[in-house]
Amino acid sequence: MIKKVQGKGGENVQYGKIRIEGGQLIFKKHMIDNSLPCCDIVWAYRRKEYKQEEGTDNYSVRTSLVAVTRRKKKYKFDMTEREAIACLEQIQKESPMATVGFPTGSRIPLVSLPNTRDLSALGTVDGRHILPGRLIRSGELYHVSKDDQKILLEEYHLRTVVDFRTEAERKEKPDTFMKGVRYIKNPILDEDSIGITHEKSVLDLVLEFPGDAEIFMEKQYRNLVFDEICTRQYAKFFDIVLNHEEGAILWHCSAGKDRVGVATALLLSALGVPRAAIMADFMRSNKYFQDEAEYMVRYIGLGRELTEEMEKNLWMMFQVKERWLLTVFEEIEREYGTVEQYLRKRMYLTVKAIEELKQKYLI
Repeated sequence: MIKKVQGKGGENVQYGKIRIEGGQLIFKKHMIDNSLPCCDIVWAYRRKEYKQEEGTDNYSVRTSLVAVTRRKKKYKFDMTEREAIACLEQIQKESPMATVGFPTGSRIPLVSLPNTRDLSALGTVDGRHILPGRLIRSGELYHVSKDDQKILLEEYHLRTVVDFRTEAERKEKPDTFMKGVRYIKNPILDEDSIGITHEKSVLDLVLEFPGDAEIFMEKQYRNLVFDEICTRQYAKFFDIVLNHEEGAILWHCSAGKDRVGVATALLLSALGVPRAAIMADFMRSNKYFQDEAEYMVRYIGLGRELTEEMEKNLWMMFQVKERWLLTVFEEIEREYGTVEQYLRKRMYLTVKAIEELKQKYLI
């Protein structure tokens, strides 16, 4: 039951054994009142634990509210589910910047960016989760609306942008400049090695590919994790993420699905996120990029005579296939035994570096 109590600041609300009073979350520890400023809470969510009753097939359910602070300290308070829901609502009123709930790598609702995602709350095999507002994957940041810029800067505290695109891609659609953000050019692909020229783009390569473009894309994914230039640039990306400090870091390519998809899969692997969750995150691009893909296929088709094969190949540019990322993992494990060995030998991630990544981005 949620009980209202009278405090010095007026009417306050009790949630289980805690109360929120004057912007402070008040709780007892060792019979002494302790306070936690709501403005210090960066993430709060409900947690349910199921325990089997001894000697029966019945389970008891225990609900608690978990609050994580800026200093990555975690508090857990037992309360009913109704109390937890009400308490989360109050925390969000007191601290609008806090993430409430369990977003699990969902899309950030931006008008001008269809495939921008906060990887927050994705779980790891050791029971930890990625902190909200720290790791963001995205497509190109071209013509970002003022409202979307405000969300990225004020709600997510964006501080660093890593651009995986080639020089030609950057010139055609330059990133929107946002004050206080550091922009780092880190092209994953070498234009000469993949055949990009001033006259011929990736689009031309796909449309002119003699056969099924899915084979072309699968080959490109393999190159991303074995080509010397690509792996060197991905290793640089890991170094940037490892040395990033305050606020969010965002990495992007053009659509935010291929170069970004592989980078994200490797990063999540290093953080200890299970393979199934990595694959699920990878495949979300199809859902978030669907409307943009349909528009781009129609737009490109207006200026070209497309055969049935060319149109099929064109669709490959705007979606992902589970097989592509599975091929990456299979090839890595065939060559190196494990993804961990690959990360150590090709990304130069020592055991200490991986632990530092986990300490920085997990709770």
